Amino acid sequence: MKIFLVGGAIRDELLGIPFSEKDWVVINSSHKEMIKRGFKQVGKNFPVYLHPKTKEEYALARKEIKTGKGHKNFSFNTKSNISLNEDLKRRDITINAIAKDESGKLYDPFGGIKDLKNRRIKIVSKAFSEDPLRLFRVARFKSKLADFNFSISKDSLKVLKKMSLNNEINFLSGERIWDETQKALGYKNSSKYFTTLKKVGALKYFDGLEKIYSKNLKFLKRMDNERNMVLEKWAIINLNSNYAKILERKIRVPNKISNFRKTFNELFQFIKKKNVDEKKLLTSLNRMNFFRNESNLLNSLDLFQKLKIISSQRIKNWKSLLKELKKVKVKVSGLVAEEIKEKIFHERLKVIQDKKNDL
Repeated sequence: MKIFLVGGAIRDELLGIPFSEKDWVVINSSHKEMIKRGFKQVGKNFPVYLHPKTKEEYALARKEIKTGKGHKNFSFNTKSNISLNEDLKRRDITINAIAKDESGKLYDPFGGIKDLKNRRIKIVSKAFSEDPLRLFRVARFKSKLADFNFSISKDSLKVLKKMSLNNEINFLSGERIWDETQKALGYKNSSKYFTTLKKVGALKYFDGLEKIYSKNLKFLKRMDNERNMVLEKWAIINLNSNYAKILERKIRVPNKISNFRKTFNELFQFIKKKNVDEKKLLTSLNRMNFFRNESNLLNSLDLFQKLKIISSQRIKNWKSLLKELKKVKVKVSGLVAEEIKEKIFHERLKVIQDKKNDL
């Protein structure tokens, strides 16, 4: 048995990027030996194991054979004679196809170190195009490595464009697409993820984005120095989209992120109007659950200010209104539930009427 550190940990180490996750590949071993040494298999049909102490992932060196559409339908050859080079050849891009042994010696059969120095994203082999999910991974790496000015090689761009035309992209798991997208939204330079997908013709997978892409990209670029703002960036790129709900169901966007996007979008519709309809606004605030949880609404206002969509003064006016609305109380003695609800509604309407000219 020989063990090698592979993939992103080596790439990030060579670039000087902090990393926490480590992936390992095991040569000259078998399922039986891994279990005997105390490793626990991840899933029944996948040759990946968790280390008994560190819980890091160790994978048997393997070849993959495509058996159907999408990114799931592969069979694996994990015989003990599979070499390190054969395992690295099935990886996506050259800078992820570098290995390091236990003594620290680097193995780089596909020129990944040179591509790191030249700031180039380059596909390892023809096997890349068998997995359409890798198209989104490349777009994500374009975002992750943007501060280092990485570019995608011309030949690799051709492959990505050809893959976008292939209907296999429609067989992808929505969860996996969201996983890649969420990671990209968590980086700085998240706009690069979407510009790359646009460049290779894959933005069409995201229902509705092509129609609103240009305007929203300008806003998203203003957030390129921000990390860990997944909710905010998802809301920005989908602003004014008529297909956002469809897209979110398709790729299984978590409710917390979807709800913020809805609040941000709904509030934007009021902000861009000169005259506020008080009944529509109050109905909308109830729908946004503002009177139970104000965080999405207040965070949306802060985001509008950060994007320079609204002035600081208007932000103050909006927050003042919301604060006054939260203070509204009525005498409920002798009233039934419906009467209380109606009385609160009218009192809140009065507050909006008094302040709506300042919004």
